[in-house]
Amino acid sequence: MQQLRKKLKHALLAKLLKGNNVACTVCGSTYSSFFPYLNRANAQCPSCRSLERTRLIYQFIKDKALIQPNTRLLHIAPEQCLYDVFKQQLGNDYIPADKFEVGYSYPSDTSNVDITSLPFEDGSMDMVIAIHVLEHVQDDAKALQEIYRVLKKGGYAILQVPYEQSREHTYEDASITSPEARKQHFGQSDHVRIYGRDYINRFRAPGFSVQYADYVQSIPEQLKERYVFKKEEIFLLRK
Repeated sequence: MQQLRKKLKHALLAKLLKGNNVACTVCGSTYSSFFPYLNRANAQCPSCRSLERTRLIYQFIKDKALIQPNTRLLHIAPEQCLYDVFKQQLGNDYIPADKFEVGYSYPSDTSNVDITSLPFEDGSMDMVIAIHVLEHVQDDAKALQEIYRVLKKGGYAILQVPYEQSREHTYEDASITSPEARKQHFGQSDHVRIYGRDYINRFRAPGFSVQYADYVQSIPEQLKERYVFKKEEIFLLRK
């Protein structure tokens, strides 16, 4: 009953936001504004629940034509809005996966896997997507090695992480284990580090070449405002 009330309230609020000031790049819906999300106003699409970073990355993928009809895509921690799109586009070539954790929900066919020990053959994927995942992983170096291993030669990965531009070196401490201490040190109870500007070197370590597209800077300001994109760099990694 509580879930039903929540859905009805959500639908009513979405109707009240009817308009054309903002648009979602994922589902195509338009509104006078998006829903607030956490402490951010005008952030979440009322229709597909996409967030600023999701809309930006999806637009990047479309603009660069990274996904083709036969692309085999491994999507770690699949966002529901992107799951819906990629599943329709790719069918069985779309593999949603994540390490199941309490408090998170997943699409019904998501595989329960450990990103540091992926159960896929070498060179079996054309592309891997993991958006704001690695900051949750204790051994991110092993995770990156595994992603590199399962990609085909010439394959791509988009591995976005939150990072602080003002921080030169990544801050992490394996002795900090409690949710309370992690929130105090890393900003969230299930984060294990704060990435600094050196995080791009971690991407290069397994052998990836890094293609910085300068993508956000190439988007006209009026489109950034209309789609409400997150203003962060997108690094396209290639094996």
